[in-house]
Amino acid sequence: MNSPQISIVLPFKDAERWLPLCLAAIAQEWAVPFELIAVNDSSSDRGAELIEKLCYHWPRWRYKIVDNYGSGVSAARNTGISISTAPYIAFMDADDRALPGRFSAPLQSFQNQPELDHIHGGWFCFAHEKHLMHSREPWLEGASFDLKSALNHKAVLPSAWTLRSNILENIGGFDCSLTHAEDVDLLLRISAKQFKGAWYPKPLVRYRLHPAAASRNITAQIKDLMRVMERHLVSVPDNEAKEYYYATLSWCVWLAWWNNDYNTAVNLLSECSVCCPWPPVRRPVHLLEVFARSCARISAPFDRIALIKSSFWTRALVLLQP
Repeated sequence: MNSPQISIVLPFKDAERWLPLCLAAIAQEWAVPFELIAVNDSSSDRGAELIEKLCYHWPRWRYKIVDNYGSGVSAARNTGISISTAPYIAFMDADDRALPGRFSAPLQSFQNQPELDHIHGGWFCFAHEKHLMHSREPWLEGASFDLKSALNHKAVLPSAWTLRSNILENIGGFDCSLTHAEDVDLLLRISAKQFKGAWYPKPLVRYRLHPAAASRNITAQIKDLMRVMERHLVSVPDNEAKEYYYATLSWCVWLAWWNNDYNTAVNLLSECSVCCPWPPVRRPVHLLEVFARSCARISAPFDRIALIKSSFWTRALVLLQP
């Protein structure tokens, strides 16, 4: 057998320490006729050599290793898409780990529901190999794949996402101008074209958290996310666009606050006060709800009293209730 049913696109950069477990998890689904397309984004370690060593006993049709020359993760995924040969594409990041059924379950769902264009599973978030921190099951919050739901929830993780390859060709792949939120942008473009998606209502992958790395990129993450939102909100009515924009911006306030970047959080609150659809008396309560809900999503404790007594909240009230 040398005709893969699913192409696993695996971008990697300086991921040598993660690759053995990542590949071992993929190989557990050997019965699935997959091809692995590993795209090297100019690694400075021996990741490419390690993949070749670990896969040398695989049939050659089972894996390819190609170079992306440091053009970024979006370009790396697009490179993998462009050379894939299977009718379905599953993304995996090198520091994540596929759970049993990661590839077989979506294929079965496509077989059972041939009208579907893409399938998204849930995921576990973890900080190290033996620590499952919390699960993410966005369908329990009402997340779906129409444009309004996608604008509201923005629930997407490439490592848990499987799509028909012709959909990715139609949509043009990932936007290489984005360093962050490129997955949200792709989800919104797919939703805008009304391609049909569905949840596979179980976790399919373990998603590795890198708290230190994430906190260093908060400003860039927020900038790209709001850029993506501005791009897509032009297609919805103004009153709805204002609510989606504010909801996203208020989540960004939480993200900055959660990462102890209080100056960025306060600066974002200044913008919130301009575009907020809520009356001033409602704004503090709404922001507390956003903070509580966002903490709950990552199974983190939220001390409302401590927040209200903090100097950050004092500054926030000045902006929320001018």
